[in-house]
Amino acid sequence: MPKKIADPSPPLNTKDLELLHHYITNTSLTLGDDVVLWRDKVPRLAFEYPYVLRLLLAMSALHQTRLHVHGSLVSQQLATAHHNMALREVTGLLPAISGKDCSALYIATVLICNYHFAKPPVIDNEPDMVEEIGIAWWYVFRGVRYVVDSMGMEAIFSGHIGPFPPEAPGGDPTDPLKATIDNGYIPWERPLASLAVLFSGSNTMGSESLVVASEALIDCYREVYGTADKPEYRTHGKTHVVMRWPWVLEDDFVGKVQNLVPEALILLAYFAVLVQTLERFWYMKGWAEYMIIGIEKKLAPAYLQWIEWPRNHIGRESTVEKPTTT
Repeated sequence: MPKKIADPSPPLNTKDLELLHHYITNTSLTLGDDVVLWRDKVPRLAFEYPYVLRLLLAMSALHQTRLHVHGSLVSQQLATAHHNMALREVTGLLPAISGKDCSALYIATVLICNYHFAKPPVIDNEPDMVEEIGIAWWYVFRGVRYVVDSMGMEAIFSGHIGPFPPEAPGGDPTDPLKATIDNGYIPWERPLASLAVLFSGSNTMGSESLVVASEALIDCYREVYGTADKPEYRTHGKTHVVMRWPWVLEDDFVGKVQNLVPEALILLAYFAVLVQTLERFWYMKGWAEYMIIGIEKKLAPAYLQWIEWPRNHIGRESTVEKPTTT
């Protein structure tokens, strides 16, 4: 009787293979308009850079928790494990970024941002000030900016994820984002113009930076919603426009938020309206309200009237006390 030869190959990790299959067939279709990038190009990049592969698996696992309640605890544990291992590696590689790995590190930092948004925010009992107001992602977002500022988009969009400039997204017949219905233009000009009145009378140190931040926010509103004369009808999903606002702001703005400077919190509330236009993406759902709730808790009562418009637009009931009549 012939001898049985021992199988030298290691056992397959079927759970990770399942996550990869789910990513390619489902999650990749939900990460943005460029389906070809996320479904076809990024997985090829991931086979060369294990930290990108781990982040794909982490996003896939979190996506599964949104779709299937059964087994969600196991999926969350897998997501956390893959994310944490990838994050440690990416953090160590960023200071020495080069033309060879800049594409992988760019995709990795974008996925780390998306992962942070995808983790269900905890509204109550948050001990950390930044997390409670909903801007801890700001620091994670800085990783994407670091890669772009260091290498430039032409170097990033080369190799596996090229060409540069990226091809115009054509979507896919099965793209679930195409079913999203936009709400179109909203009359934003007067509410944002009223902020100029607030800032012009502000005695806050560094109020000039608040004016700059306000003007940058107005530019984002104009590009997302258009104007009363030239309204935009496709308003949702413009990530590159919405995230341009935190991109151009300096770190001192986060400092103002941490110090509960009312004007900074008010601007953040208006930014939350733009964040709501990104909630067509499953990993962004709930973030606009989460931010507003945190701001309401920290904003002095005298300033609550200044966030009436963003609160009403997002769907939060007013917490401004009405004067009593006798």
